[in-house]
Amino acid sequence: MTPEQENACRAACRRCTEEIRQAMSKRPKPNWEATVKPIIQKHHRQVAPLGVSLLEFVVKTGRLNGRYGVES
Repeated sequence: MTPEQENACRAACRRCTEEIRQAMSKRPKPNWEATVKPIIQKHHRQVAPLGVSLLEFVVKTGRLNGRYGVES
């Protein structure tokens, strides 16, 4: 990936994370699967033309949030 593509992917991951946090902060707490899956798919569609697979998008999002073994 070029640096521009990497930056676009990271920006989409940040937007996705923010939307997930807002959606999950509602009371009563919504179902995780029903709430998060459409949000991830929506944000992935934006970076899919760059060649980013859904799995790669989820892993990058997790790494930005300190999960899934942060790259050092």
